Order: sequence, then C-alpha cells, then structure tokens
Amino acid sequence: MESTLTKLAYQTFQQSKSALGLAHKNLSTRLREWVAPLDDPNIQSVPSEVMLKYRDRFNQLMEKDWADAESGIYPSSLLFDTPWTDILQFYPKVWLDLPGTWERSKNKAFQDFGDDINTDGYPQYYVRNFHYQTDGYLSEESANLYDLQVEILFNGCADPMRRRVLAPLKQGLQRMRLGNGLENASQTRVLDVACGTGRMLRMIRGMLPEASLFGVDLSPTYLRKANQDLSELPGALPQLLQGNAEELPYVDNYFHGLTCVFMFHELPGPVRQKVINE
Repeated sequence: MESTLTKLAYQTFQQSKSALGLAHKNLSTRLREWVAPLDDPNIQSVPSEVMLKYRDRFNQLMEKDWADAESGIYPSSLLFDTPWTDILQFYPKVWLDLPGTWERSKNKAFQDFGDDINTDGYPQYYVRNFHYQTDGYLSEESANLYDLQVEILFNGCADPMRRRVLAPLKQGLQRMRLGNGLENASQTRVLDVACGTGRMLRMIRGMLPEASLFGVDLSPTYLRKANQDLSELPGALPQLLQGNAEELPYVDNYFHGLTCVFMFHELPGPVRQKVINE
C-alpha cells in the first residue's frame, strides 16, 4: 500500500511539473507575440500525433524512473528531490530574463555579454549565449536560473532524464569493484564531466553515499553554485575543479566511473570527438 501511494504521489508530482512547463511555454509564447513579435513568424501548431508520441515517451520515462527506484538502484527520495527554495526565489527572474532572450534570439546575437563578464581564457565555442540565455554560462545569475530553465525546457523531465545514467553507472561500478578487488565504497572515485551546478552529482551522492565524488566544469560561477548546493548534503563534499573536458586535469585511469550529461550537443563536432577521446 505504501509503495502504491508513493508511486501515485510521484506520478502526480511529475505530471504537475510537466503541465507547469507546458503552461509556461504557452504563456511565454503568447506574451512574446504581444510584446516582441517576430518579423516573420513561422509558428505552427504541434500535430496531435506528435503530442501523443510525446505523452507516450513521457510515461515510459516515468515508469523507468520509478522502476529503478523501486528496485533499489537509487533511493525513492531522489524522485522528489526538488530545489523548492530556488524555484520560489528565481522563477520570477526567469520571466524578467525573457525580453533579453527574445531580443538576442531575434537578432541572432549569440555572443552578447555584460561588461562585467570576463570571457578571457575560454574556448571560442564556449563564449556564447547557449539558447540565447543571458551571459551564457559565465554569470552568477545564469547559474541561479539554469536548473529551473532546464526543467521548463524539458517540461519537468530534466531530473528523470539525468537519472537514466545512474543504473548503468552503479552496475558498472559493481563490476569494477569485483574486478579490482575494491573492498569498500569509499575507495570508489566517480567524476562528473561538465558538472555545472552539481545537479547530477547530487543524484550520484544519493545513490553512492560513501563514494568519493569529483566534478569538473569550465564555469567558475556554476562551480560556486554547485559547491553551495552540494554543501547542504551529508557526507564528504565532492571535489570541484575548473577545467576543460578536452584536457581533463587528472591523471589517467584515476576514476572508476564517469558521467556526462547535457554537454555533447553543445560542442562542435571536432571538439566533441576530442572530448570523447579524452
């Protein structure tokens, strides 16, 4: 009975997040049409069969997420782990940020940064407004808004999508420990590449409370946000380091497991292959 109620609560929770994400997009699109209309709008209704396919994939994702928690891959508490304080604090700022995003999108201005943003020392492909967001990945405000913006972008599915790496990670580490003779979990070292605000590391910590966790990212502001959020968790704080995935600042064969989420689609093809090779 308890499991049934927990699953019902999870389904309701996820469906509510999805509905809120879609409602936000619908309202913001209508607002843009009124406040900052496109010169040549090419807006088309989503075909009903596409929405049905989306709903089917959404349900499959939720079932898999629940099944992994139910089977003990990760604790069910992760299913409800949501930064409510950040949502309440920063959601109004998401709306206030939209006019600037619309303006950059309209003008194709993908390298628009404030005067206080230092862009020196970064790869050229990184110095851009990904998705036309304000300051790209290089400001405190961007770091504060990022996780909420991603949840809205994916209609509340961002965290379930991230959790899809947890089962293969755990299974791979179990085989690794058997092969290498590691006797306890604290000897296990896991690196999250392009860790951003630490959302993925937070989930890995929930699944592997004793493992030694590491995170690397190019953005110092996102790393500060990650350090702030991860310091709220029990256990050892993951070791965070600023670095480029093209040339990771670690010795070879140091880690037993590695994750990377929501990064490769933002890399140019040759850089993507270089990161894979690294």
